[in-house]
Amino acid sequence: MIKYLKTKYVLFFLLALFVISIGVSWICFGIILFSLVYWGMMYFIAFIKIPFLQKFIKGFFLFLFIASIAISIKLFVCDIYKIPSSSMENTLFPNDIIIVDKLEYGPRLPRSPFDIPWINIAFYFNKKARDSIKVNWWGYKRWSGASKIKNGDVFVYENFSKNVFFVKRVVGISGDTLDIKKGHVYINKVKQEFVGTMRNRYRFKVNDKKSFYDKIDSLGINEIINRDINDSNFMQAELTNVELKKMKQIKCIDSLGLNLAVFNDKEVLFANPEGKHWTIDDLGTVIIPKKGMKVILNEENYTIYKTIINLYEGGDIEKSESLFLINGKLALSYVFKHDYFFMMGDNRKESFDSRFFGFLPKENIVGKVQCVLLSNYQDEFRWDRFLKKIE
Repeated sequence: MIKYLKTKYVLFFLLALFVISIGVSWICFGIILFSLVYWGMMYFIAFIKIPFLQKFIKGFFLFLFIASIAISIKLFVCDIYKIPSSSMENTLFPNDIIIVDKLEYGPRLPRSPFDIPWINIAFYFNKKARDSIKVNWWGYKRWSGASKIKNGDVFVYENFSKNVFFVKRVVGISGDTLDIKKGHVYINKVKQEFVGTMRNRYRFKVNDKKSFYDKIDSLGINEIINRDINDSNFMQAELTNVELKKMKQIKCIDSLGLNLAVFNDKEVLFANPEGKHWTIDDLGTVIIPKKGMKVILNEENYTIYKTIINLYEGGDIEKSESLFLINGKLALSYVFKHDYFFMMGDNRKESFDSRFFGFLPKENIVGKVQCVLLSNYQDEFRWDRFLKKIE
């Protein structure tokens, strides 16, 4: 018995050292709290002399205890989500089931009872509470995490509507200077190279159609090839970086390049500065806001940042002739209160992301996507994607 206790305390001590070393020391307090509650209740239950009552109370307590652990894991450690769209192909496919790690960046604390699994069921029955389902009851708070957000991370976030979640890749973090030039992302003037599964739309001219189709079959390029509607001499296909390299091996095609978007003044991007002619493939230069960053208010900055100032910063910015007013007062500059990120889908031409909705505040981030749990792409279970790590 003594040997067992010594082993248990050694394991607990090693676990405590591990969680402290990765920056999530708050887990130790959670483990201690659950341990004290468990052993305390078991101690008092032992004093109940009526066997039936003792058994009932013990069973009820164990049910609540296990449920509390399950809720805590879902809230603070990890959770499971389902991919709703094709915006992250070929990294993630529609209906993939993914595991999201909340320890990586630190878990968000619930902002209303509706954010707490199972507990929220009781509030759904209350009409007055249901009327406030989209409202934050408590302020934003995030516990410490194991690491900071890095360019290239794939994570789940909440966007606009409460409890509506999306998955994208972060291509620019707080304080970065971002440019998108001819379909390529530049951070602080350095071209970014992303994973081989990133997909984009390319156009090319085919000189020998029979040889072309024979070759793409032999190379295992199974993407749909369409005729370019703007030029009948060209064809187009959405290819990953890996497929693009294979396509370049085909000798019977030429003029292979990105099918770049053309300027359309009716396209609703997150900002359309006057005279810039931004598209989803040519955008910037923009500085991604960082907490404490100061910007001078001018026509361009007003256009780029007005949405997040009004939506997330708690300000009310408006333009009056050539002047700028914040909460009704004249302002020459603005200092940001939060950190923001720029998100893009790996399926570049089929993604609703920061190019359209703008900068994402850190408080909306749920957690990092670690792996695919299950994949049933094209109605076939994909064993090759079972527990596949996301890069």
